[in-house]
Order: sequence, then C-alpha cells, then structure tokens
Amino acid sequence: MPVYVKGLAEVNYLLSKADKETRLGLRKAEREVARPISGDAERLTLQNIPRTRLGKVEWWEMRIGVTQTLIYVAPKQKGVRGKGPRRRKEFANLMMARAMEPALRKNEHDIEARFDHVLEEVAHRFNEVGKVIP
Repeated sequence: MPVYVKGLAEVNYLLSKADKETRLGLRKAEREVARPISGDAERLTLQNIPRTRLGKVEWWEMRIGVTQTLIYVAPKQKGVRGKGPRRRKEFANLMMARAMEPALRKNEHDIEARFDHVLEEVAHRFNEVGKVIP
C-alpha cells in the first residue's frame, strides 16, 4: 500500500541540476518524511510478530531509502539464506501485514502534509534565496 507522490521523479530531475548541498538537503528532508512510518513499523513488529527479540539479529529495525522515484521503508536485515531451521518462510508476509502496512495507513495523512510542507519549503527557498535547503 504505497503512498504515491506524483511528479517526484520530475522534481528530483530538475533539482539534480542544483548544487550538491541542495540535493543532499532535499534527500534528508525526504527521509524525515518517512521517519514516523519507520518508527511505527519497528514498534508494531516487536508487538505483533512473535520471537523477533530472540537471537543477536535485531529483525525489527527498519531503514529508510530514497531514490529518484520513491521513498521507502524496509527492514535493515536482509534475512537468512538457505533452507535451514532458522528460516521463517512467512516472515516477510507477517512483517508486511502486521507492521509495515498498518504503520503506513496510520501515517498516510501525516506523510501527505509533511511532504507538501517539504515541497513548499523547497519552492519558497528556491524562489526567494536561490537555494533549496541550507
């Protein structure tokens, strides 16, 4: 259940022509938009999926990624390879259904408002100062 931002690729393309400081500032702002989802997904994983606290691996930890076309939240750990006894075949589905999708639904309106604010700030700084983000 993704939240789509129409024109994100175009905005990023146009800003790619800006200076490095501006591009990095925008990426940081885009990551901050996804931070509430990441936090809620971590909390819900610990609450709703059994045995995520066992062992040395912190399966509940999430990371935020930003590409030219999307902003995403994903688990930090990539999983256990092979068919050994440690492999949980349905773990990805559990994580999606019990943690990640509910976190996204809970924060959907907040994300829209935060991203609108980021774009307004970008436009304002670009028009007024000539730089997007200090």
